Amino acid sequence: SSGINAEYGVSVKKAVDLPVFCMIRPRSGDFVYTNRELDVMASDMEHLISAGADGFVFGCLKVDLTIDEHACRRLISICKGQLPVTFHRAFDLVPDIEQSLELLNTLGVRRILTTGGGNTVDRVALCKLKKIADATCGSVTILPGGGVNPGNVRAWLEAGFPEVHASCSEYINEQEYGVSFNSPLPTGKRKQTTTRKVQELLLAVL
Repeated sequence: SSGINAEYGVSVKKAVDLPVFCMIRPRSGDFVYTNRELDVMASDMEHLISAGADGFVFGCLKVDLTIDEHACRRLISICKGQLPVTFHRAFDLVPDIEQSLELLNTLGVRRILTTGGGNTVDRVALCKLKKIADATCGSVTILPGGGVNPGNVRAWLEAGFPEVHASCSEYINEQEYGVSFNSPLPTGKRKQTTTRKVQELLLAVL
């Protein structure tokens, strides 16, 4: 749902034999959170840990778009060093990539999901991402995402990135109500990860 977290009562763990990393994002919009919102995020994480989460994905920024170290420390502390944390594409908004990377590494973040600073991954972003990855000396995994598809996924893997992020989604028809709810999607459609798209990506890799 536009990159926001699902209800923790829906246990994906029961449906798949894979590690499940849970998105912690209580609303759409920016990544500057109030204390109340951070309370909700912390509570969601605790419930998800009880439900068997294998890791978490989140990103917290200040108004100036630098990383909110205090907020990140608070959420990371809930993992007690046992569950890995991925900092999501809020990273693409930071004004100083290298300084932000160093801070996240210090905080113990294991992965950074990023396009390299653009809207989608491309050849320019590829070089930028590789430079970031080399600077981490392997302590942080750079996770290319934002436009990864069957046509370009091999290029990312061959460039030395061990993992990629892809939504593998497509438009699904649904009932039209004739009323707009301020959605950016066409009326009567929604985007959803599908088995077909996942299989296409896997075939491009194998």
